[in-house]
Amino acid sequence: MSKDTYFIGIDGGGSRCRARLEDQDGNLLAAAQSGPANIIRSAEIAEASIIDAVNKALNAAELAISPSQVILCAGLAGANVNVAQQAFVKRNWPFKAVFVVSDLHAACAGAHAGKEGAVIVCGTGSSATQFANGIFTDFGGHGFPIGDKASGAWLGLQAVKLTLLGYDDLAPKDALFDAVAGHFKSTHSQEIVQACAGFNSNDYAAIVPALLPLYNSRNEAVVGLFNEGLRYLQALADKALCQQDMNLCLIGGLTELYGPRLSEAVQARITPCALIPEQGAILLAKQAITAGEL
Repeated sequence: MSKDTYFIGIDGGGSRCRARLEDQDGNLLAAAQSGPANIIRSAEIAEASIIDAVNKALNAAELAISPSQVILCAGLAGANVNVAQQAFVKRNWPFKAVFVVSDLHAACAGAHAGKEGAVIVCGTGSSATQFANGIFTDFGGHGFPIGDKASGAWLGLQAVKLTLLGYDDLAPKDALFDAVAGHFKSTHSQEIVQACAGFNSNDYAAIVPALLPLYNSRNEAVVGLFNEGLRYLQALADKALCQQDMNLCLIGGLTELYGPRLSEAVQARITPCALIPEQGAILLAKQAITAGEL
């Protein structure tokens, strides 16, 4: 690589993407943020968000760096689907080179600084991966609504379902019902149905803050939802940690709630993240360059 080559790591998800500009020695030059970058939902929107974040980072660096000097290293939601990943790499990019992996793999590489380990992500969505013997093995990550169990989107959707049952007098009009109806400011089930017709995972996850006080007060219905989510994450952890010497990193806002309730055996393997996902994406790209794959 020439001395004027720079790296930009991207962590792109369903609601936003973060960009980190580094020189060849890994020194942070600038950081920026832009809109959603899930390539399954919309490759066009993801591309626009990435270009916007990159331009913001380059402008913030104030070093007259052009995109043609940049190796883009992107960890993106939806890139776990091979067809989507391959098509996205082939788009008309202005960069010196483009390297795209799933956001989950970038997060894992960053969390363990490129070493073997596992991660569980649980925020708006949920997924897990294990990196061992140079191979990533994924669990979950199939996307909402067909996947993402235990996540904010999943919890919100389950709460809506229970609330609609309440409107039909098939479930109690209890505190959960009141919380969800209050969130929608609804007096009839049709108001919720109409609102949800245009919902995405972020919209459902936005219901969770209304559920947390009920969880803390041990509301039976809400605790039941979280317990079901916990069982799923426990199964993910048990599957991902099949090697006795492997550590686990937890990523995402809901892992703060679920983490302390995982088994003692799993909690003993939990370690803090070493690096952020943007750094993980850059690390994987540099490994690909060294191996002659990029």
